[in-house]
Amino acid sequence: MKQASLSDLRDIALPDAPGLWPFAPGLWIALALLALVIAAVIYMLRKRRKQNAYRRAGLLLLKNANTNHEVSVVLKRVALVVFPREEVAALHGHAWATFLNETGPLKFEAQAFVSSQQNASTELKTNAAQWIRSHQTEGRTSC
Repeated sequence: MKQASLSDLRDIALPDAPGLWPFAPGLWIALALLALVIAAVIYMLRKRRKQNAYRRAGLLLLKNANTNHEVSVVLKRVALVVFPREEVAALHGHAWATFLNETGPLKFEAQAFVSSQQNASTELKTNAAQWIRSHQTEGRTSC
């Protein structure tokens, strides 16, 4: 029997680290799911942005409105985009303020729309901008 000597010993050979390519099947599935989720989120964001384009346009028009009448016209233009024309077009004065109050979070005073040539107050323009941003179209009763 031959005596083992220390000079005959060798280091343990470690295998090479696994490469990053090709990916394991589970990783391909995870990447595909991630790509689907990202595509769905992008689609939903684009759809929402397109649906709210009239709100952005209304806010831009509101910046140039100087009188109560001009503010009312901007609000009516925005309302005509989402509400039936038969319901909105003929409204004015108290009925118009009631409509805005029913569809938005703020309370408008009818007097603001009666004195149409008066310069629009900062409060009216702020309330109009808030209505444009947050009016509701669902669950509303007809005037």
